[in-house]
Amino acid sequence: LGYWGSFWSTANQTAAAINTAYAITLNNTDANSNGVSIVSNSQVTFAYEGVYDLQFSAQLHNNSGGGSGNIVNIWLRKNGTNVPDSDTKVSCPTNNPYVVPAWNFTLKLLAGDYLELIWSTDNTSISLDTDVASGIHPGIPSVIVTAEQVMYTQLGPTGPRKSEPCRQGFAAGSDEPDAQS
Repeated sequence: LGYWGSFWSTANQTAAAINTAYAITLNNTDANSNGVSIVSNSQVTFAYEGVYDLQFSAQLHNNSGGGSGNIVNIWLRKNGTNVPDSDTKVSCPTNNPYVVPAWNFTLKLLAGDYLELIWSTDNTSISLDTDVASGIHPGIPSVIVTAEQVMYTQLGPTGPRKSEPCRQGFAAGSDEPDAQS
């Protein structure tokens, strides 16, 4: 069984200053999550070593009201250090005020490692927005994050091999019946 976790935020997340790094926070956890948890509201923490796939989607909203920029950067940190080549720019202009970036990262992690999604913007009118359930649609989280173990280890062949006895009455490594049977 692989380890996994599912997390989301029902809080609006704003930038107090432009071009400043902010950790994306998560305030809800699927009760069935196993081996992956949230620490300090933003650290996706892994209890077991393995290769994991971290996926996310965020609802960006340009609330207009000023500011000349429309760019949001989102990147990954591992154990408090920026992961090289993990940043992506997203444009969130006032004429298309809702944008949903979504991508994934696959990393080998040790037990106790944690990942954080970090964001910054050049316009404090852009935020990660949530919306409550209304009419026919459910609530909209500002961010959804899932982490799934891809594998723990894969060493050598799996299943029976000719060098191992696997059928009673047959010699090891042979398809011929054992003379002693």
